[in-house]
Amino acid sequence: MIPEAITNPPVQWYGHVSAGLPREDQFTGPFTFPLEGHDRLHMVWSDSPCWETCWNGGNAMQDALRHESIECIVVQHPWMENDCYFADIILPTNTKFETADIGTDNDSGQWNVIFYEEQAIKPVGESKSDKEAVAEVARALEKFGGAYEDLYNRYLGGKTDEEWIEVGFKTSGVPEDLEYDEFKEKGYYPFPTREDWKEIPAGLREFYEDPEGHPLRTPTGKLEYYSTGLAATFPDDEERPPVPHWIDQSPLHQERQYLERGRQYPFLLVSNHPHFRVHAQHDDVTWLREIETCKVTGPDGYKYEPIWVNPIDAGKLGLKSGDIAKIYNERGGVLGGVIVSERIIPGAIYQDHGARVDSIVMGEGGLDRGGANNLIAPIPTTSKNTVGEVTSGFLVNIEKVDVFALAEEYPEAFGRDYDPDCGLVATARIVEGA
Repeated sequence: MIPEAITNPPVQWYGHVSAGLPREDQFTGPFTFPLEGHDRLHMVWSDSPCWETCWNGGNAMQDALRHESIECIVVQHPWMENDCYFADIILPTNTKFETADIGTDNDSGQWNVIFYEEQAIKPVGESKSDKEAVAEVARALEKFGGAYEDLYNRYLGGKTDEEWIEVGFKTSGVPEDLEYDEFKEKGYYPFPTREDWKEIPAGLREFYEDPEGHPLRTPTGKLEYYSTGLAATFPDDEERPPVPHWIDQSPLHQERQYLERGRQYPFLLVSNHPHFRVHAQHDDVTWLREIETCKVTGPDGYKYEPIWVNPIDAGKLGLKSGDIAKIYNERGGVLGGVIVSERIIPGAIYQDHGARVDSIVMGEGGLDRGGANNLIAPIPTTSKNTVGEVTSGFLVNIEKVDVFALAEEYPEAFGRDYDPDCGLVATARIVEGA
């Protein structure tokens, strides 16, 4: 909802939109942004600048970051990832290898092992940790006095990095007699299995044996095939009714091939978490790019994100493996290299999401060379009363393109410094000037 919050405020929603919160949280609200009596957004400060290929509606986000209301964008990041292109100021932060920390084998709160993460290398160049970068901004703000007085120390909580690591150790649930120095020397601590684990009831056994004495956390205390919470709170939500069932279409979602939009965009785009990346991260790893199905080398030497097409559809469209094609809908288009394969069914095409953005034309209706199909994913949330994203299973069309003709039309975009072994290089992202 951030693009809309920037370009068309106010926005409204329910719940705190974080996985793992109690069931009741989805009914809290509505919340409104900006708060009543407050102005719209004028500055963006991001430490995770990969909206365009981690969420849906990336082209809308490009337009939002260039909106006239945004006066300054600050990004802290170790790499020039997608949204960094829009930054006025980039604070160079370091990677996890350049700082000491405490870690676990699971980030959900249900860990089995904690371990001390030693600093592997000294910080590269002038980079600082994310915490240090924010602290230096806090230090700079102190000169304004007032609410900013002693902001640096208040932000750091009066503790060094090592002291905060020790706080994490002591609050992790380790035995009281385990000393921090002992943990640090060994490097890890595996939590033992509870001695009484056999006596702990498995799953829903207590509810099964005594449903009245051990009710569930539903409003009725029982298994609900009819959601009494939804019925009471959102009785008019046609996209998320009390009884879950298949919803073909809605005013916000028209992504079925037999609908009117399907005549213009007849293919269903399947877009999974990528085989060789984590969203956009690792898209520049040279070893991975050597894998045959990681990228498709175009006639211009550029390594394009693969598009898998069934032979029946490829025959109708005049496509063959190695061709460069454009996937598009009314939100814009992205390029990719064709792989003709029986592994995708007719009527669907497949392209992983998360490729690094390489915009030929930015914003709504734009065109991306990198194959970052999050840019053209649907913008609406799951329903009018619940947040959620749509980044797979949406309508597109596909057609073969002549990359040399595109290069003549967009010489600047196609002339950026590029290395097929890793993609766009640093000089492609730097503009010299005042």
